[in-house]
Amino acid sequence: MFVSTIDNHVVESLPQVELKGQINTVTTRSQVAQAAQYLSLQPVLGFDTETKPRFSSGRMYMPALLQFSDGACSYLIHLKKTGLPPEILAILSDPAIIKVGAAVRDDIAGLQRYAPFNPAGFVDLQDMVQEYGIVEKSVKKMSAIILGKRISKSQQITNWEAYPLSGAQALYAATDAYVCYSIYITLIAHSIEKKSPRQRMYEEVLVCAASLLRDEPDIVANMANVSALIKETFKFWWVGFYRVDNKSRELVLGPFQGPVACTRIPFARGVCGTCWKQRQTIIVPDVDKFPGHIACSSRSRSEIVVPVFDKKGELTAVMDIDSEKPGTFDQMDRRYLEELAGLFKNIY
Repeated sequence: MFVSTIDNHVVESLPQVELKGQINTVTTRSQVAQAAQYLSLQPVLGFDTETKPRFSSGRMYMPALLQFSDGACSYLIHLKKTGLPPEILAILSDPAIIKVGAAVRDDIAGLQRYAPFNPAGFVDLQDMVQEYGIVEKSVKKMSAIILGKRISKSQQITNWEAYPLSGAQALYAATDAYVCYSIYITLIAHSIEKKSPRQRMYEEVLVCAASLLRDEPDIVANMANVSALIKETFKFWWVGFYRVDNKSRELVLGPFQGPVACTRIPFARGVCGTCWKQRQTIIVPDVDKFPGHIACSSRSRSEIVVPVFDKKGELTAVMDIDSEKPGTFDQMDRRYLEELAGLFKNIY
């Protein structure tokens, strides 16, 4: 599973990306034809452009270099020499050829200043990585997280309109396209690790909850904040805790978010009391079909209740979440909410 973010000092400790294959410089019509013949046969291409940097407001430069890589070799097209010829426009407009880059909309807009075309088949890694729970958007950090490799940005603000390019410039430009290709191929190979928006929301809640609980010893304050965090993130109808009162053998209403609720629930009664008895999470797709359900409100249609344990393994509370819609909760909710409840076990 990929991490969501990575610190700069960790990035700098990683081995550097080693570019594979030949770098081909394209400056003439015959070289364009040769490059296009090869590139048009590739199903996936890493894609990038380089533009002369601006150090003041005013003139905006057009892209000077267009890079493609299929992982085996790279092509650097000097746009100031070739323009944007029809053979390359055909590749940029072909939906069957996947062109993978980062912030591709800006690259496309720059290229369209040379000639109009209808872009097709583009994949923006900045959008794609979100499906894997990755929040970093720079190619440098995406490479570190996904490939475990570091890329150098030392040539980024050099003069890309210069000809010929220096060896360092050519290596930098080719590597950027190569890395985009490699990131895409790696993500596709790990597609099982894609995360839904709901999963990403849960992971953000876990990070935030861990931070909230880390330095606060009061359990009531922490239950209050966790209830608010879940309610604010998912907009569930009711979120809260019931605390165990061993003397009365009842669950007593604790911190919650939502409408007025039942104050006390006997042991083994209703969903919450049954969770206490069984010491395990209970998911109820339809509360009307749960034997002995305690209807604190007729608006509750589905429910999940998660046990909260202390360091000794004693059940001290249950976390109760209700929805106005039937079938709201599933095994993914169980997994993340049990992990969330586990944060309390680490403290108390």
